[in-house]
Amino acid sequence: MFTNYLKIAWRNLVKNRGYTAINITGLAVGLAVAMLIGLWIRFEYSFGREHANMDQIYNVVTNGIDSKSGFKYTTQATPLPLYVACKDQIPEVKYSAIVNWGGNNGLMVKDKKLIRNGTEVSKDFFKIFRFKFLQGDPNTALNDPEAIVLTKGTAQDLFGHQDVVGQYVKWNNADELKITGIIEDISNDTYFGERDYFMAYQHFENQEPWVQYAKNDWGSYSCITYVELMAGAGKDQVLPKIRNLIQTNYKETKNEVGLYPMSQWRLYNEFDNWEASAGRIVYVRMFGIIGMLVLLLACINFMNLSTAQSIKKAKEIGVRKAIGSLRHQLIGQFLVEAVFMSSIAMVVSILILMILLPAFNTILQVGVSIPVQSPGFWMVVILVVLGTGLMAGSYPSFYLSSISSIKALKGKFISPGTAISPRRVLVVVQFVASIGLIISTLTIYKQIQYTKSRPTGYNGAGVLVVDMKEDLIKNYEVLKNELLSTGIVESVTKSSSPVYTTHSNSVIEQYPGSVGDDKVSIVNIAVSPDYFKTLGMQLLEGRDFNAFSFDADSDKVIINLAAKELMQLKDPLGNILTEKGGRRREVIGVVENSIMENPYEKVRAARFICDPNWAGYIMFRIKDQVSFSKVESSIASIFDKYNPAFPFEYKFVDQEYGKKFALEVTVGKLASILAILAIFISCLGLFGLSSFVAEQRKKEIGVRKVIGASVFNLWQLLSKEFVVLVGISSLLAAPIAYYFMNEWLQKYSYRTEMSWWIFVAASIGALLITLLTVSFQALKAASANPIQSLKSE
Repeated sequence: MFTNYLKIAWRNLVKNRGYTAINITGLAVGLAVAMLIGLWIRFEYSFGREHANMDQIYNVVTNGIDSKSGFKYTTQATPLPLYVACKDQIPEVKYSAIVNWGGNNGLMVKDKKLIRNGTEVSKDFFKIFRFKFLQGDPNTALNDPEAIVLTKGTAQDLFGHQDVVGQYVKWNNADELKITGIIEDISNDTYFGERDYFMAYQHFENQEPWVQYAKNDWGSYSCITYVELMAGAGKDQVLPKIRNLIQTNYKETKNEVGLYPMSQWRLYNEFDNWEASAGRIVYVRMFGIIGMLVLLLACINFMNLSTAQSIKKAKEIGVRKAIGSLRHQLIGQFLVEAVFMSSIAMVVSILILMILLPAFNTILQVGVSIPVQSPGFWMVVILVVLGTGLMAGSYPSFYLSSISSIKALKGKFISPGTAISPRRVLVVVQFVASIGLIISTLTIYKQIQYTKSRPTGYNGAGVLVVDMKEDLIKNYEVLKNELLSTGIVESVTKSSSPVYTTHSNSVIEQYPGSVGDDKVSIVNIAVSPDYFKTLGMQLLEGRDFNAFSFDADSDKVIINLAAKELMQLKDPLGNILTEKGGRRREVIGVVENSIMENPYEKVRAARFICDPNWAGYIMFRIKDQVSFSKVESSIASIFDKYNPAFPFEYKFVDQEYGKKFALEVTVGKLASILAILAIFISCLGLFGLSSFVAEQRKKEIGVRKVIGASVFNLWQLLSKEFVVLVGISSLLAAPIAYYFMNEWLQKYSYRTEMSWWIFVAASIGALLITLLTVSFQALKAASANPIQSLKSE
């Protein structure tokens, strides 16, 4: 019997090729989107699972509060002595490790020179984090202060092969470090970023005298601390002991401490009031809902089209019942046909998924794959096929199999007013989702454009940034003069951080009007003269630093407008700011606010000090109308001359600033694609419903045409219903989309508003698409010969 069902199902699908193609296409697209998003969500939740001890790993974080503004913030910076004290004094701590902030540095083997990103870590780092060692022993790899562990990609780039343990690499053209281990490459979607090497923290300690002092200074928040707890030990058990350690050794601290579990590092990477409550999880949830909506739209289409096609089989049902077919046999036939079509759609969707996956991974910079070896994946596939097929086939099978053979043969078993109602509801649901996605996409786009148009406070066009190493630091003045002498460089400066980011903070303990513990946390940037000139930053009050004497302004400071407002300095020039440690600096200028951190947030208070010895970056502006090919050829040779140990690598300020919008731009692109797919699927549903309506009203259309109705009149008659449905959908979608997108916008301090034109544009767009879709079937029905539709059996 089942074989017979399959044969009949196949014949029906082949016989109705157009219907089959439309139905399978809509369902396959919906399934492919749902699976793609589902696999991505699975990938996001699998972060860190390569570490078997993941549930016991925590990042110790500092929770602070700005006494002036009341703003609560969370930072990874912790006291340097903490990691040793945790291991020695808290029995529940199995391992503890510190990690330096890291950055780009030079690696050299003979004539091979590379700039790679790495950091210094303490001995137990690889005991906590179980990176796969291809060579070497993770337990002893960093016992030697002169040891270094490379990723296999870095080893390959340096040596041409990976069997390099025991060999040496020169770090920053200074120290010969022994390679003690090779690990698998670390992808950029890990918490540590795309690290290329790890060095012993002891090496950093030996190189930097201040670290020796900071080892016993509980007020030196200068490193990142990780702990692995003993099996059975919990966060609530250990946190009070860490808090007690800090408060015992640093009594004057007002900071709190927290334990940030590794299980949250990927998805909950934004803090609010000291709680990890937002981040990527917002987008995981958003696209999870969108994925379910798209699948729902596809299933609704499948059901609508299956039902419309089943009506055409009414006579076949009547004949089958007349010759003795039982109801359960008709139900079985309908359900088998629906599940069979659902199975074909699933195969097509997997093919679509395989095509889309590489582009998806590139856009999101992730490594999603199809788990073909996972029984769970195939179990879900089977359940989806069965569920979709049974759901789509349920209405036609149970309803049509219940009618009498006489009514089925005459086709008089459905009242247009009642039969269409369920499908009307489903179409409204489809277009509520589709219009909601259009509104969401337009809102995301408007927010991105609104923030991009925000004044940055500097002119980044034509400004290049180069990391400074030892040779560049020593040769800065001659390098600067030679750059200026090329005739293509307008100005040169150096600073402790590029203009598009910040690297350090300072605490102003006393300032005019401050009382008691009324301290302020402020961004700290060390610059050389010509910094503001090079970046086109406007001085609002006072003067710039002395370009001819660094020492003359070593005790001076320029603050930004946000700092002036935070400290409520009405006339800041000449005011004295006392920083932590007691050093006093005189305010000589106020500069316009500039966006150095998150462009979606308020500009933080910042100060600029004249300290050319504390600088890690050169920034120089290229003159207008100078071709970049000329710049690269002229500039590269100068840097090679004064920095021979490192390849000439640079960044553009405006491009780096543009990267701050990367996540939102990606979300906008994906939302746009999903909105288009949702509309496409909804149009297929409309096509099916318009076909059904035209089939049901063909006698009415024939009568109207005989008595003189024009094609346009009939087109209006058949289209009016769908226009009403879209109108209802727009009214329902608007408040729903407004609520969710307004909630999304609240996460940004600098945000746009929900404009009325977004809702109008989404509604009009949906209406036009509807009319285009429905018109095909409406015009086809209106143009048909009325004799054919008025014939009676």
